[in-house]
Amino acid sequence: MPDVRVQYPEMRALIVEHLARLANPAWRASNLKRGSSVDLDFDDLVNFLYDTSGLLNDPRGALGLTLGGLDEVEAVQRLRDAFETAIEEGGLSGESPGTDPLWDLIGDEAATVVDVLSARGFGGDNPSPDEGTSPS
Repeated sequence: MPDVRVQYPEMRALIVEHLARLANPAWRASNLKRGSSVDLDFDDLVNFLYDTSGLLNDPRGALGLTLGGLDEVEAVQRLRDAFETAIEEGGLSGESPGTDPLWDLIGDEAATVVDVLSARGFGGDNPSPDEGTSPS
């Protein structure tokens, strides 16, 4: 299947920004705990990835909306699988510190998704997160 045009490049850029943060072990250690006094904690991150963007709820359904190819869908499905395994089997929660080893697989899969999405670009006239506000 050829690449498809992304309808929501701004949301795609936000997804990459959130996943780039998630891929960073130092960011996870500082920020991923419920009630942390940061701009994005565990609840915010999960809410964004599952509900706001819909990305992890239905990766295939995101094709053409925020994803531009089946390779991206497959990478996001692996990330979703990592989340579900850590949450359902490992007990990962908002009470788990960002240093919990369960985050490592999720962080690795998030980095893969960032790489795959960044390789295709962001569509429209949107700059990549590296050209504008980069994740901190």
